[in-house]
Amino acid sequence: MIASGDIMPPLLLLLLPVSIIIMLSSPATAGAAVEPWNGPPRMLSRMPYEATTTQPGFHLDEFENFRINTDASGQLQNEEMACVNPVFIDEVVAVWRDFRFGYRRVGFGFSMDFGRTWQDDVFPPMFFPWQSDPVLVVDTEGIFTAMMITFDPGGAPGSDGLLTVRSTNGGYSWQDSLFAIGYDPAAFEDKEMLAVDRSDSPWRGSLYCVWARFFGYPNTDSTHIAIVRKRADSAAYTLPSYVSQTTTNQWANVIVGTEGEVYVSWVNYQIGTLMFAKSLDGGETFSPEEVLAYTGFRSANINGGILVFSYGAMAVDETDGPHRGRLYLIYTDTRPDLTETDIWMIFSDDGGQNWTPKLMLNDDDEGYPVDQFHPWITVDPLGRVWVVFYDRRNDQENYLFDLYFTASEDGGQSWIDNQRITTESSDPQAGSRAGLLGEYIGLCASEAHTHVVWTDTRLGDQDVFGVVIDSVFLAAEPVNPVPPLPQEPTLTVFPNPGNSAFQLQYNLPQASPVNLTLYNILGHRVWSSQQGLQSAGLHQTKLDLSDMATGLYIARLESRSGVAFAKLFLAK
Repeated sequence: MIASGDIMPPLLLLLLPVSIIIMLSSPATAGAAVEPWNGPPRMLSRMPYEATTTQPGFHLDEFENFRINTDASGQLQNEEMACVNPVFIDEVVAVWRDFRFGYRRVGFGFSMDFGRTWQDDVFPPMFFPWQSDPVLVVDTEGIFTAMMITFDPGGAPGSDGLLTVRSTNGGYSWQDSLFAIGYDPAAFEDKEMLAVDRSDSPWRGSLYCVWARFFGYPNTDSTHIAIVRKRADSAAYTLPSYVSQTTTNQWANVIVGTEGEVYVSWVNYQIGTLMFAKSLDGGETFSPEEVLAYTGFRSANINGGILVFSYGAMAVDETDGPHRGRLYLIYTDTRPDLTETDIWMIFSDDGGQNWTPKLMLNDDDEGYPVDQFHPWITVDPLGRVWVVFYDRRNDQENYLFDLYFTASEDGGQSWIDNQRITTESSDPQAGSRAGLLGEYIGLCASEAHTHVVWTDTRLGDQDVFGVVIDSVFLAAEPVNPVPPLPQEPTLTVFPNPGNSAFQLQYNLPQASPVNLTLYNILGHRVWSSQQGLQSAGLHQTKLDLSDMATGLYIARLESRSGVAFAKLFLAK
């Protein structure tokens, strides 16, 4: 807890990236329809790429779209994942695959004002020069853990691993780099996913990583789905074990249920199925693998050279509502004639023993082929289910793509009409070669806001864009409503980050004298103001930091009814 007075505990400094420039190229490819890949899984992290530029497409003004990455490299940014801090919902963190230096690295961004404004950077090289396939989780204490593949593209077998880093301050700084698995000369680790136990089970706080292990390297048709785990009180991950009994698998995903049960799904390339297994003992043993669904493809190239997969994205209802424990799975599948792809959903109320018939979530009814692909899903703290996906319904050529979402308030029984998020369409060949659009979209939600982070090419190359959705389920509000009084004082900062001028906005539950104080990253008081006696309700005051150094600051409000804090980032 931050103490009163002139000194506060110091915060950890931000890691500084180191740049290495390596350029690779490979020609782009395109297909007229869904072109299934009938071979074994591929080590996607090693695919080369070529950067190109094109012009943006359609335009529509609805949701406010904003760019998150700030580099001017014209290179690729894709494969995003995002999480919101459950303790301080103003903190939102995203990670993505970032090519700004000409080769695979992992970028990250953080927002301290509910996703309105962002700061971004790139993780430094750690152990090996290349990074890829970023994933992100946050635990119940608000600690973010990012995982990535780190590898040497020209190194000997074993020059790779799955690496984690942690942030305890909303993504501002990262530390504690730790291998989950690495240095195995017989294997290449690829396409990992990460989950954290947020239940009240004996394994609360445990981290679970699943991935496709290409053992017998460089053999690519013998992949098992592997898992490691790390308990909250452990300093290291366990040795790997296999979830799958069969081979030739890829695209594992993992989620933790309300009682600490661990669910894993993946794609089997030999028989073309979504597979499923679960653990009831904290990931130590798993049930025999079962077939969830047969799919029309495993992986495929669709129009524009986009590489898509039939992987399953999972989410679980962690609320105390009527659908607590419900397990959701969404996936991409083709029409029988391979003309287009759609998004499908199934759910289970008994831990994966039985599943509902599949339901198509995209509601387009155009008379021409429309691809939907790269879906992701989350359940917010109110039990509402959110799904996002790329969608081509606005282009009769089934080429340019947009981002759409849908949501359900009744546990997936019914869904709102699909709504377009993007205000401009994207070209799949802008800054990309086949498959380098990434394979997933960042999606997370608090009870007040839903955050989506995706790949967008409206500026002529791939960039990371974001949106905040906060009005889908709100009832009509009166004109100039009177804000309700809080139960305890609150403090927010706008804009955040900002370059000099800020507004401190606070809401008081009762009339009280108010003192405002600002501390720098070392915990030294750098500004204070006595606001005098203030009435109950909303107030705001200006804060000028034009003479202060760039960095993180902590604002503190002291009142008769309690103390409140807010973080702000000064970026000059």
